[in-house]
Amino acid sequence: MQKKNIFQLLSKQFKFNSDHNYLDSVDDIKFTIGELYNFVLKFNTYLKKKKIKEQDKIFVIFENSAILTLLFYGIICSQRIFIPINPSSSLEEIKYICKKIKPNLIIFDNQFKSKLLKRFKGKFVNINNQNSFIKKISNESPTKIESTDKKNIAEILFTSGSTGKPKAIVLTHESILSNLYGIHKKIKFKNNKNYLAITPVYHNNGQFISTLMPLLTFGKTTPVNSLTSIANFWSLIKLKNIHYSSVMVTHINYLYYFRKKIDHPLEALFCGGAKLDVNIQKKFCKYFKTKILTNYGLTEVSSIASSETLKNFNTGTAGSALYNNKIIIKKKDEKEKFGEICIKGKNLFREYYKDTKNTSMKMNRGYFLTGDLGYIDKKGNLFLKDRIDNMFIVSGENIYPNEIENYANNYKGIKNSFVMGINDKITSKKIVIIYEGKKNIKLDDLNYFLSKKISVFKLPKKIFHIKKFNLKEIPKAPNGKILRKKFIRILLSKGFN
Repeated sequence: MQKKNIFQLLSKQFKFNSDHNYLDSVDDIKFTIGELYNFVLKFNTYLKKKKIKEQDKIFVIFENSAILTLLFYGIICSQRIFIPINPSSSLEEIKYICKKIKPNLIIFDNQFKSKLLKRFKGKFVNINNQNSFIKKISNESPTKIESTDKKNIAEILFTSGSTGKPKAIVLTHESILSNLYGIHKKIKFKNNKNYLAITPVYHNNGQFISTLMPLLTFGKTTPVNSLTSIANFWSLIKLKNIHYSSVMVTHINYLYYFRKKIDHPLEALFCGGAKLDVNIQKKFCKYFKTKILTNYGLTEVSSIASSETLKNFNTGTAGSALYNNKIIIKKKDEKEKFGEICIKGKNLFREYYKDTKNTSMKMNRGYFLTGDLGYIDKKGNLFLKDRIDNMFIVSGENIYPNEIENYANNYKGIKNSFVMGINDKITSKKIVIIYEGKKNIKLDDLNYFLSKKISVFKLPKKIFHIKKFNLKEIPKAPNGKILRKKFIRILLSKGFN
């Protein structure tokens, strides 16, 4: 029977098998489901003593770790509102978030002390040592959690802000669990599997497959620092006997770019955040003898809305819709192949926090308007094209940067690429490509490769290495998505237009 509240899910698993080993971190912090359940009840007491009431807002600033996982459960299950902040956020971004949300409590890692204490007013919990904090909570007496309303707010997540100020996305217990059960039913995860949580819990992708799914399926999660662990990915897979992990396209590209033969227990990777080139997907699966399941989703739909399955992958699509939501394509003209992807279901967010205008603009007859372009084939598989606002026109033809980038990223020597249009007196826009990777790639050589994949009018007219702009890499969000608007602003500031 599906539970309507995350604490009810934890309680159910606790009653069924409290001794199951659920959390196993690389720094040797281990928790059974029973210990996690008791931590939640004792953390509830701790918050009451600090006069933090139900549905009060708590900021959390930590790198991905065991303590972040515990705080995720402790805050949400005790019916407070979990608001994770990316530790790499700038001071201005944190100021903006604090001004918008006005937190009742901020819990943070000691390394961010100088960034916070002198600049913000309010209640703080500065955690200098994870084990000491866990011990402190364990000394509290447990108190019963009264309210378990499915409509309670579970968390507020901020977008990366790639198109301006970040939006505050409000998710309820109902929306999160609807998505969790939908993912489980679609992919049919087996019980007692081990998960590597490499995508951080401060991003919604890291909360579902790698954190909540092992609770639902009596698996085990190993949270690791997302900034450093990708370089040690395969050794971690072997060390913790990992079967599943949820990653971003940039992770796949990195692992394939620096590939080496290795024996491992990995059964499948679940990949989202951007479109993965199907050729890299197939080559990766063959080389490493594992599966990659691509998916599509947004924070506004809790996480994943469509996915490939363990029996149907390498399709070149984002799979078909989960059972808990419906996906349709809204076209301006029926003759067009592509249209806007629209999603409806109980997994939808409640609102953008204190932003009625934007909330209403993004909803139409119960459907969330994603701003993404795509189409659905006869088998129900979702094909992604690009963001509506990324498209530009060259000589009357629609140009979708994502399409060119996906092929360019498959060219030897290119690790990552960015396509944009710059002003041209004749064609309105001229296609240029900026890339990370091997220096001195010739445009003619790249275009010869691309001409076998795309139409001639889509070929770049200019090529630049990222170092030309005195940058080490193309700006990206924590989930690996290119921050297009931010990068364009940087380029414009350098006189590139």
